[in-house]
Amino acid sequence: MRLELKDIKGGMLEQDYSCTLDEFPDLINLVEKDAPKFQEPLVFKLRLQRTGKYVEVDGHLDAVVGLNCGRCLQDFELSLSESFSVTFIPRGNEDEPEEEIELDADELGLVTYVDETIELHDTLQEQLLMAVPISPLCHEGCRGLCPECGTNLNIEKCHCTGKIFNNKFNALAGIDFKRT
Repeated sequence: MRLELKDIKGGMLEQDYSCTLDEFPDLINLVEKDAPKFQEPLVFKLRLQRTGKYVEVDGHLDAVVGLNCGRCLQDFELSLSESFSVTFIPRGNEDEPEEEIELDADELGLVTYVDETIELHDTLQEQLLMAVPISPLCHEGCRGLCPECGTNLNIEKCHCTGKIFNNKFNALAGIDFKRT
């Protein structure tokens, strides 16, 4: 997915992409490692605004991803719908020495491009991965698994008696305070 700067006529361009997983081989590699399983199509709506050599991209992604719940370990599908902003800047001439170097483009969260061509592939892939929650839940009220028997508490109730862990007041349980 390449975009030439000359294609941004009038300083603004709106572009829609409907992508397949074949266009993102790194996402296919993740599936083999039991990571999120993205489903097709992966939809991106981009609005590019050019100001000189800088290109601001305001985008929105829509995708469906298969995940495992962090509490009950059940597979579920989650619809992702996220907005993002990215700024592309030209890569500086590496041969010219600079007097002061404080931060480079990567440290500022900027993406560089070379030869008037913007490569969108890696940036869109990063946005997809950042939209996936770190600890996904199948639903907000997921009760998870019983720590004793492993029963999925969303499906059935177990008959385990919960152990009181490190209860310092257990020693006082047998005292009858009503006696005078």
